[in-house]
Amino acid sequence: MNKFKLILMATATALPLVGQAVAETKIEGLHVWTSASEVKALKVITDKLATMGFEWQDSAVGGANGANAQQALRTRVAAGNPPAVMQFLGFEGLGWAKEGALRSLNDLYTKNGWKADLPPVMLQFLEQDANFFSTPINMHRQNWVWANKAIFDKAGISIPASWDELIASGEKLKAIGVTPIAMSDESWQIEELFESILIDVNGPDFYKKAAIDLDETALSSPEMIKTFETLGKLRGMHDAGFTGRDWSAATNMVANGQAAMQVMGDWAKGEFLAKGMKPGVDFLCFPTPTATPNYKFVFDTFGGFTINNTDIVKGQDAVAEAIMDPDVQKNFNLIKGSIPARLDVSMDAFDDCAKRSFSDRVEAIKNNAIYGSLTDGFAVEPRFSGVFQDVVGKFFVTDMSAEDAVQALVDGINNAR
Repeated sequence: MNKFKLILMATATALPLVGQAVAETKIEGLHVWTSASEVKALKVITDKLATMGFEWQDSAVGGANGANAQQALRTRVAAGNPPAVMQFLGFEGLGWAKEGALRSLNDLYTKNGWKADLPPVMLQFLEQDANFFSTPINMHRQNWVWANKAIFDKAGISIPASWDELIASGEKLKAIGVTPIAMSDESWQIEELFESILIDVNGPDFYKKAAIDLDETALSSPEMIKTFETLGKLRGMHDAGFTGRDWSAATNMVANGQAAMQVMGDWAKGEFLAKGMKPGVDFLCFPTPTATPNYKFVFDTFGGFTINNTDIVKGQDAVAEAIMDPDVQKNFNLIKGSIPARLDVSMDAFDDCAKRSFSDRVEAIKNNAIYGSLTDGFAVEPRFSGVFQDVVGKFFVTDMSAEDAVQALVDGINNAR
């Protein structure tokens, strides 16, 4: 038996009341949701859980695009004190499932017919060795631009059709004293820009070769150099105070009129909605500009650790069933900014941004142009995605050349193979 599974089972047997209150079972959930809209959206799940007789014990660890939470989780597991459930992105859950640390949810999937209700592209991140180990609450589109409508109107800027047009609009905004793009020096936020450019400028097929297949010819190609050159043109389009800025703070710069645009997944939309702002009226949402339409996804799942405690197991099942409840999926995503993971949830109550995301997802599936986000853990394993993030982050905040960045990327990927 795997060492992690032994730790979990031994600890749970020795401490049968961990996470359990006297009157009712507390189910601890470790997650990364700390912004205002994220906290409000999570409450939809925890309120449903309460009606099922379980109390949510919140353990939120924000920052570093989930890396801090994963570090906290590794520390907890090594100490024999895992949370009952954990939020996963992409390869994170697969890694723990391969270690044998997560419970199989096959009985729930079979009983409720959940597999048929989910997009096939999701399944590779929910199942390991024929065992479903987590349930998805949403699907985010990663490649969005969020814009302050009043600034666009005042500057006479229209929605750009290409990255060259977006950059030209940025120069126009700079000339009138407006910060074109709200962002941070955090590598993952810079990589959000990079990977959108990568797929938009070169097309979905090239993105697959470079970011998913890690084809060395693609990684070292003129197309990759062009990607870095385009990213380099965005240097200086942020404000001087971008050091260490949280993504939600950057979103609020756009919402408050301190910046014109942000390139970020549609979790950013939740921050606009939390302020009572309306799409098309107060802010604009449009996919990052490209001649080859594509859809890059991110989604949040929760899995349960193998714990030898009947009450905790029942609570883990309750969390899974709460997450997969159609009304929960609808109400959660109305707040979070994403769209439901389930295909059978009506989009009638959603705004135009979400409806665009839903329809674009359908078209991208048909056209084989839907791929996992590199930044957010759905393209390649962490040992490779970390190389991209390190190189891209260093390139943007220094005077590194595109050619040197490509060489560093190729060398880093080869060293990680």
